[in-house]
Amino acid sequence: MIPIKLPVTPNAPIVKNGNQIEGDFELKAFGSFGFLQNVLFESSLVKYDGNYQNEVAHSKFFKNHLCSVYSIIKSHFPNGGKLVEVGCGKGAFLDIVKSDNHFEYAGYDNAYEGDDALIHPRYLTKTDRIDADIIVLRHTLEHIESPHKFLRLLNTIFGNTALIFIEVPQFDWIDKGRVIFDLSYEHVNYFTANSLCSLFSRVIDFGDFFEGQYQYCLAELGALSEENWIDFDVASKWCDVDIEEYYQKFHSSVNFLCTKKNIWVWGGASKGVLFLMHLSNLCPSIFKKVVGVVDINPKKQSLFTPSTNIQIISDNQMFEESEEGDVVLVMNPNYHDEIKDIIAVGTSHNIEVYNI
Repeated sequence: MIPIKLPVTPNAPIVKNGNQIEGDFELKAFGSFGFLQNVLFESSLVKYDGNYQNEVAHSKFFKNHLCSVYSIIKSHFPNGGKLVEVGCGKGAFLDIVKSDNHFEYAGYDNAYEGDDALIHPRYLTKTDRIDADIIVLRHTLEHIESPHKFLRLLNTIFGNTALIFIEVPQFDWIDKGRVIFDLSYEHVNYFTANSLCSLFSRVIDFGDFFEGQYQYCLAELGALSEENWIDFDVASKWCDVDIEEYYQKFHSSVNFLCTKKNIWVWGGASKGVLFLMHLSNLCPSIFKKVVGVVDINPKKQSLFTPSTNIQIISDNQMFEESEEGDVVLVMNPNYHDEIKDIIAVGTSHNIEVYNI
C-alpha cells in the first residue's frame, strides 16, 4: 500500500485553523493469524492529554455496551475482588463499577480529568507493583506499538495470577465493510479474533459484541504466549496489505451525495474526522456540501475537526441551522436509531438520515 497521511489524534479537536500533526500510515500484516500494524507509526507524535476527547458515554447505546462489558467481567467474579482498568479514559466504565459496589477498583490514564481519587492521571511504569484480580484493558492495546511487550510489562506489574480482559476493535468487521475511515493513525494495531487470542496459551472467554465492531478476550495474565510473536521485530516477516478496495467502497458509498445540498456529519470522533479527511481528498465537490459536524459531547462542541477544520456543534445548534431536505450522515451505524430519534424530536424539518 502507498503510505497516506492521517491526523495522529483525530479525537483531539482543534481551535479554528489550529495545528494538527499528521503522520504516515502504511499497513502491513504479520504472521498468519490476521494481525496488522501501521509500520510507519511514531509514538512520539501521539499525545494523550486533556485535549484528547474520546468519551462516547453520552450515548445511551454506548452506555448499554459498557454495561454489557461489565456483566461479562462480573460473571467471572461472583465474589468480587480488585479490578484495575489500564487506559480508563475519562472513567465512564469505572463509574459503572463504582455504582455497583461489587469490586474494589482503581484506574490509570494520563488523559483522566475527573476527581475520583482512585483513578490516577498517569501511565504505569515498570517499577509499579499493583495487586489486582482482574485487569481491564478496553480500547488500549490497539494504541500500543508492541502489544506483546506491553502485556509482559503488565505481567511484571500485576503478577501471574490476575486475569486480564482485553477489548479492541474487530478487524474482520472493518475489512468486511472496507471501512477506510476506521483505519486510524492512533490505532497502530488491528486484531482479528485469532491474533488477539494468540497472545495467550489459554483463553477463558472470547467473542464479538457492539454489533461485531468490537471483540474481547479474557485470559490469565500468566498465560502469555511467545509462540506466534517470536519474529515480531523481524522486518522480513511482514507482508504488504492492499487497501485499494477500501477506496473503491468509499467512492461508491458517497456517490449519492452528488445530488444533495447540505450535508451534516453526525459524529466528531475518529470515524467522522477521518471520513471528512478522505472526502476532502477523494471527493472535494461533495466535501464542499458539508456544513457542520454534530457531536453530543460538550467537550468537542465549538471546536473544529483536525485536518479539515469543520466546526463541531451541538445537536440543538444543528436543528436551528438545518433546512428542509438536509442530509445527516451517521458515522457509526450502531447509533442510527438513536440519532434518528433525536432528530425527530429536535426538528420538524424533513431531514434525511443515512449510514455511511
